[in-house]
Amino acid sequence: MSTYPAYHSFVAETSLDKIVARLAAQTERPEATTQADIYALLTQADIGLGDDAVATMEAQVGDGTRRRIDVEIGQCVIEVKKDLHAADLPKAEGQLAGYVKQRSEALGQYVGILTDGAEWRLYHLRDAALELVSQYKLSKQNPDTQELLVWLESVLSTLTAIKPAPEEIEQRLGAESPAYKLDTAELKSIYDAHAADEEIQLKRQLWAKLLRAAFGAEFVDDADLFVTHTLLVTTAELIAHAVLGFTVGPAGDLSAKQITSGSEFANARIRGVVEEDFFDWVTDTPEGEVFVRNLGRRIARFDWGSVEHDVLKILYESVITKDVRERLGEYYTPDWLADRMVDAFLPDPLNSVALDPSCGSGTFLFHAIRKYLWR
Repeated sequence: MSTYPAYHSFVAETSLDKIVARLAAQTERPEATTQADIYALLTQADIGLGDDAVATMEAQVGDGTRRRIDVEIGQCVIEVKKDLHAADLPKAEGQLAGYVKQRSEALGQYVGILTDGAEWRLYHLRDAALELVSQYKLSKQNPDTQELLVWLESVLSTLTAIKPAPEEIEQRLGAESPAYKLDTAELKSIYDAHAADEEIQLKRQLWAKLLRAAFGAEFVDDADLFVTHTLLVTTAELIAHAVLGFTVGPAGDLSAKQITSGSEFANARIRGVVEEDFFDWVTDTPEGEVFVRNLGRRIARFDWGSVEHDVLKILYESVITKDVRERLGEYYTPDWLADRMVDAFLPDPLNSVALDPSCGSGTFLFHAIRKYLWR
């Protein structure tokens, strides 16, 4: 049984299952038929398409040629082929790269998907060439409609008011989600382009010095880990603003620099929540504003007013591999145990003071504050 949440649609779920079954079967069908099924799936499923994410078929490229994009939805171009294994993949990727490059130059950052209906390949543009960041393949025997829809929605970031339950966080933002892989690839591309910048070098050196002091010889100064930590911290900063009601997506009033520096928290005299640190280097780059706003668009999909778990712990454990966490001596207390310990040690929260000097993601503090608020 799939662990993915059910989608509710005005169209019966069985009709979506039939569409996905046809896509998975990969019979000898014309490209146009597969294209029509993909369009039907995107428009009939409840994946939160709004006025800014309308799906269109055969959209003109607008470069003076007669070329048309098979399916365009939001900031994503989908190129459909009859069979990816039989097709000339480099040629298909080159065609998709042209579409993504043209749309990115005209309308801002775009991504591309190459598919034959059964196999889905997600790309982002790096130095005018496509880079594969995520793949999904339907099972021919047991195609999972909900799993495919979650994969697609994670790319498109179109749903709203998603309950921030652990499974939702992991599936839509975690290490195996296409959204995380896309954001990591984009941030790594930004870092590589500006790694020689003296200010960025200094911030990485300070980061490495701090972690080396904390973890000793077990710490390895690695660019990928620095990028991963940057993504995690930026995500946490966006969540902190979203919890307080700030709009953190592209339509928000706050700049990327305001978000990563925590200027609004400082103005409210709230210290130690979001402040300038090693990881705000991204907002010093020309690409930083767009990157943070696009990441904010993913964060804004969740209903952060209904958090019941330590979200940062879930994200961290999903993104940082178990062997790295164990090597650095990082272990986390399960939510259920933290909740029981808070109950045992803080029977009167309104007249108690709680201190967790090695709080990590703040699991005990999270449950202590919840208990205080409930009283």
